[in-house]
Amino acid sequence: MIQVINRALNILEFIANNSPKEQTLTEISDSLNFQHSTCANILKTLVNRGYVEQPKPKGSYRLGKMVYQLTDANKKYTELINMSRSLMVELRDHINETIILSVIKNNKRVLLNEIPSTHEIHVQTKKESSVYSATTGRMILAHYTPENINWVIERTGLPTEEEWSGISSKEILIQELKEIKAKKIIETLNKNHVVGLATPIYKDAIVIASLGIYLPEIRFGTTEKEFIKNELLKTSNKLNQIIAQST
Repeated sequence: MIQVINRALNILEFIANNSPKEQTLTEISDSLNFQHSTCANILKTLVNRGYVEQPKPKGSYRLGKMVYQLTDANKKYTELINMSRSLMVELRDHINETIILSVIKNNKRVLLNEIPSTHEIHVQTKKESSVYSATTGRMILAHYTPENINWVIERTGLPTEEEWSGISSKEILIQELKEIKAKKIIETLNKNHVVGLATPIYKDAIVIASLGIYLPEIRFGTTEKEFIKNELLKTSNKLNQIIAQST
């Protein structure tokens, strides 16, 4: 058993069991028989990661939004899939290319839904892939806060040359992400000649997912490019409007 993790979970359970009343540092540490300094350090980390909130400086503690996001994640994903499905099918029918909806979970790009093209040759997307190598993963990551981007880098390291060519330093990665964030749509091309397109999907002004398209480069000529990009932007705008109206 890893002691610090066990203590952090004990703190979360204690606050949850006494919710909605906020708990002071003294109440938490004395109830759990922790040293005040140890308890304060763990709470500081939990506050920084959003699992615990401290509304006032040196004040009491309550559960943070990340706890509720974890417990409500499946419901939110189901709602997002349901809201987007018909739009994704409509987009696929317009351009006949593979349409995907992605999120980031555990520092990976995870596929929520995929509507494949009907072409004999079409791109099949992995259920889970590197957040760096996936076009939709890059789009979502670009909208993370600087603190959360640093957290991802600390745990996954920099992208390999295979995952994202040319990213040789943290500074270069952050600059690339800033440039992606400034765009409504991004385009990538991998060594297998697969084109990836991605747009951001918002909820309450926060990017929660990315709507994307994958297709062979051979079907992405000058004429097709403009049409496909415009259709993707139209669809993502419609989805963002639907999400905004549902909140």
